[in-house]
Amino acid sequence: MTLRNEFPIVLAHGICRFDHLLNMTFGLDNKKDDSLHYFKRIRSTLVTEGFSVWHSNVSWSAGVDRRADQLKAELLKLTNEFRDHRKVHIIAHSMGGLDARHMIYEHKMEDFVASLTTIGTPHRGTSFADWGVKRAGRIVPFLKNLGLDITGFLDLTTEKCEAFNARAENFESRNSVKYQSFAGSQERNRTFWALQFPQSIISDEEGNNDGLVSVDSAKWRGDFFVKELDTDHLNEVGWCDAAEPEYLFARDAFEQRIRELYCEIARSLPGE
Repeated sequence: MTLRNEFPIVLAHGICRFDHLLNMTFGLDNKKDDSLHYFKRIRSTLVTEGFSVWHSNVSWSAGVDRRADQLKAELLKLTNEFRDHRKVHIIAHSMGGLDARHMIYEHKMEDFVASLTTIGTPHRGTSFADWGVKRAGRIVPFLKNLGLDITGFLDLTTEKCEAFNARAENFESRNSVKYQSFAGSQERNRTFWALQFPQSIISDEEGNNDGLVSVDSAKWRGDFFVKELDTDHLNEVGWCDAAEPEYLFARDAFEQRIRELYCEIARSLPGE
């Protein structure tokens, strides 16, 4: 089968991927059946559409520098150190977009990444991370000493993200990577129940959001922004939650709409 784009697509997950234990037990990444994967049925849909697609797998909650190092290692492995493929496209959700940006910038990977598409990525940080670090930030080094590295939450604060934006702005403006961003937002009564509390905090500080990331933060830069989605943070990776009116009777149609978004993105990606 002739591929629709010569460069493979890598799907980069966010912090605390909720299928972590299932993936450790059953190896969900890059399998034909991805109905329980973090990116629900997205890889299989894109493969059916004629694209080469892989999942990446980085630390559950480590800091962005470590996750960026791991993402680079994943790309080197998947491409046979870029001998099999000269470049990749990255479609990233949530913190996965920060991992990719840090990787491209810190490791000077711009010649190996054709495009970076981010969905619900907190490019300017999230006030929910500010709220959490202010109240519980002291336990982060304590837990790390016990073997639980959750330093990634520190890298999601507005201060940390704005500092990185300032460092990377000129580099990202002049390199050859095609950057684009999507933002999600939803009313509280349609947002996944576990996201309603952070949604309220972010609403007070930043306005419309998807339950974890504000529209303004996910937009990142006006010249990179594509459009706002009618989604919460869970919907953005293909899952219909019980708060959606469609959950009982039209769940597959709802999830198909999200999968079609990824197809639209894939069709728009540059090749040679």
